[in-house]
Amino acid sequence: EEAEIKELAKDPKIFDKMISSIAPSIYGHEKVKEALALQLVGGVQKQRKDGIITRGDIHILLMGDPGSGKSQLLKRVKIVAPKASYVSGKGASGVGLTAAVIKDEFIRGYALEAGALVLANKGLCCIDELDKMREEDRSAMHEALEQQTVTIAKANIQATLLAQTTVLAAANPKLGRFDPFATPAEQIDLPPALITRFDLLFPIKDIPDETNDKRMAEFILRSHQSDEGFEAE
Repeated sequence: EEAEIKELAKDPKIFDKMISSIAPSIYGHEKVKEALALQLVGGVQKQRKDGIITRGDIHILLMGDPGSGKSQLLKRVKIVAPKASYVSGKGASGVGLTAAVIKDEFIRGYALEAGALVLANKGLCCIDELDKMREEDRSAMHEALEQQTVTIAKANIQATLLAQTTVLAAANPKLGRFDPFATPAEQIDLPPALITRFDLLFPIKDIPDETNDKRMAEFILRSHQSDEGFEAE
């Protein structure tokens, strides 16, 4: 594997090949796929002289119309990443993402159970349907996204868990889909405190366009006709 990686590194078009290999069955979204490739590689964590640690993980939020392939991109990235978890906003709670204190009958006391963000430490966590989560559950993510820790103080348990996790999230706009006559900023129904923790935000719009829609239809038809690899023209 090391020899293969070194051989691939000599290819001047290696980055373009990496981008095209991410979810090749999903048409378009070149810039999004480029960001996902960089997210999978990750940045470098920096520790300042004053002890402040700057995270190296790249958090990405995909905000787009339904049927634009957001969920499929999340699931493909989850398969590619060596360590990853996938949760959906409707079935995820704040304690399910961070950590929960539960009563353990075996030890006759309280025990700490890690959530998705903690379990995916040094890996990737894909959160789909972020806009469907309750506000109090979303607020539990703030510390994990920026400080990359989860602090618990419940039932006589005080603990700080590591959550150096890269987050890839997807959500729909305020009215379900983008209004072409309003600015994207007006249609993002998420609190500013959460949005500022994402490094890249991609508005994915499904705008009717005869030429582009025809290409997409041909691409989808070809993909259903053959199981082998294919590329868009």
